[in-house]
Amino acid sequence: DPGFIFVSSIPSGAQVFLDRVNTNQVTPATVETKEGVHDVTLKLAGYADNTFTISVQSGQTSTVSDRQMTVLGSIYVQSVPVGAQIFLNGVNTNQVTPYSIPALFAASYDVKLSLTEHKDSTVTVIVTGGNESQLNVILIPISIKTFGPVRLWETTGTTASQPSGLDLSSGMAYGISSANKVDVDIYYDSNGFLVRSSSNHTNMTRETFFKVGSASNLSDGVDSPAKDATWASSMTDRETNYVFLYDNDGNYSKLKITSYGGGTPDNPAWVEVQWIYNTAVGSKLF
Repeated sequence: DPGFIFVSSIPSGAQVFLDRVNTNQVTPATVETKEGVHDVTLKLAGYADNTFTISVQSGQTSTVSDRQMTVLGSIYVQSVPVGAQIFLNGVNTNQVTPYSIPALFAASYDVKLSLTEHKDSTVTVIVTGGNESQLNVILIPISIKTFGPVRLWETTGTTASQPSGLDLSSGMAYGISSANKVDVDIYYDSNGFLVRSSSNHTNMTRETFFKVGSASNLSDGVDSPAKDATWASSMTDRETNYVFLYDNDGNYSKLKITSYGGGTPDNPAWVEVQWIYNTAVGSKLF
């Protein structure tokens, strides 16, 4: 003989699923089923699924009364400009702004917005049950170019095909005796094996300043500090962290030495560099 399950909920009207199958009944409901242990799930729009296990005996009714449903909240996310990718607690929602993130438990959430050529923005949002939290974000545009790796050779014992100087804005390497030397921002100097500001060389005049960062990942989203009197005119060729640069035109860059070699007889020393260049004058965003 079959048994029965009586279930009611607060609030009522929840769809009743028995062993993951829709019974097409809503609470309060009496569901007929065979003897044994069963999983019951209550589903109601705007509330979290409520699942429990119950034992049923033939010819008897097992009762679960006033099962409390947990009300959910949501976050409506919009941005200027629209079309930003939405991440919730570090996980890509695969949705873009504007969008309402549904079915969230009452809690604190980190919402990150990511849009090409704009700085990522992360905001903490508090969600309460039964409410839709509103998030409006103005994304900050950044204009950056990525260059490298480009190889720079030391200034001593090199040929015309082994340039020592670098134009940060174009990504081009030039010999410091060439006609293009006027565009060189930094160069690799054999004297001390330092990457220096071009203003340190008699052939060039462009002045660049250096500030060593605290990490090595160029894409970590850390912005440059403002150029001040603590910035230097060179960096070592064995620096492992990225280095912020401030050039003669007022542009900031974020540069890292990725590899090095040479330095033996008939084999000049060299370094390879990668960097991010912000085309907006005075902008420290990366």
